[in-house]
Amino acid sequence: MQLTWQTVPSDNMLLCQFMVNYELRQGQYIVAFNEQEQIVAAGILFQQHDHEAQVDVVVTEASRGQGVGRALVKRLMKQASDDEFERLTAHSANGFWQALGFSQVGVDAFACILPQAVKRLVSTWHEGIPLTEFMGLDISQATKKHVTTSANMKNCINVHQSMFAGAIYSQAVLTGWGLIHLRLQCSGLSGSIVLATGEIKYRQPIVSDPKGEVDHLIEMSSLLPLSKGEKVSIELSVNMHSGDSDQAGAVFNGRYVILPKTK
Repeated sequence: MQLTWQTVPSDNMLLCQFMVNYELRQGQYIVAFNEQEQIVAAGILFQQHDHEAQVDVVVTEASRGQGVGRALVKRLMKQASDDEFERLTAHSANGFWQALGFSQVGVDAFACILPQAVKRLVSTWHEGIPLTEFMGLDISQATKKHVTTSANMKNCINVHQSMFAGAIYSQAVLTGWGLIHLRLQCSGLSGSIVLATGEIKYRQPIVSDPKGEVDHLIEMSSLLPLSKGEKVSIELSVNMHSGDSDQAGAVFNGRYVILPKTK
């Protein structure tokens, strides 16, 4: 069956327009049918920049509230990840996109970060800071408000068979740095992230599976000064653990500054 606007019921004008737009863009496309084999929802994924894509979806009024649109978007998000895009954008339908993990980055504009962005960040660390590659520093979890990092204990050990204090500090600093970097990438803004001040308290030895955790929602509105050429200051607290221990072996408090990039 040819997927074209002509297969859409004539009274669904919004869906007709969407399909016509698809034929002009020629992006990756999926549709949903009803029992009468009429298209009741459509979604499209198309590339915007080298590492960025946009997703769009429309559902007929009679088929809304049934999870059809969400199912289409999830499949397109998986496709975007498979295609190694790093950032995915969408427009309008406020509550719909936020329920799917997108953040509002502008008026009727939403975005989310995909797994490839996390992989690139780790590669950036390893290439730009050789110590991190030796430490085996990696990101095991990343959401819009949470980042968890891990490291190879055997490469971070000291004479007491626990984690070297300098390695603890480095992992903690970069855990917070990573959260800011990913949030900044999600916003579509750019800047140079530097550590302005940092203090760490070592509470107990870290003896296995070093884990760094930061949990902090950076509001998109707090990053807007960058668009005006102004710097942004963000304070974060990072906990360092031995594996799955609930007790923090160290607590790092730092103030990071994002410097606007000069043209």
